[in-house]
Order: sequence, then structure tokens, then C-alpha cells
Amino acid sequence: MSAEKEKIKDVAYRLWQEAGSPHGRDQEFWFQAEKAVKASKPKAAAKPKAPARPKVEKAAAPAKAKAPAKPKAAAKPKAVPAEKVAAKV
Repeated sequence: MSAEKEKIKDVAYRLWQEAGSPHGRDQEFWFQAEKAVKASKPKAAAKPKAPARPKVEKAAAPAKAKAPAKPKAAAKPKAVPAEKVAAKV
């Protein structure tokens, strides 16, 4: 067993005993111990990042010409009911 798992086992057992040795809660204490051991573990020093590259600005694309507006269709005359047409005659 690795040293880390051995430490987790010891911490989980201690937590279980402190809680009164309850039956059926072994996973709960194991996960709690894992969290505690990993939190106490010193984190590895982060690798220094490479310096950022300077951004190269791209030339703006020429503006596209807009299509000419479509002419509006001529308005159609409104339909007149047949009764009014017959009355005018």
C-alpha cells in the first residue's frame, strides 16, 4: 500500500473511532480522510509560464459593397365589390 493510502487509512480509522465507531459508514470516513490528506499535502510548485507572445494585428478586410435596394412593387388597386361597380354604370 502506498504511503498516501496508509495515511488515509489511519486518518479514516481515527475519524471513525472519534464518531463512536458507527456501523456502515466506512466510505463516508474514507472520503473525509482522503479530502483531509489531500488538503494537507503541499502542492507542487507551478511551472513558470512562457512569456506571452505579442499579438499580431491582422489587416482589416475591405468593406463589402451593399447590394442596391430593390424597388418597391407598385401598389395594386383595391378590389371594388361588384355591387358598387354595377351601381356606377
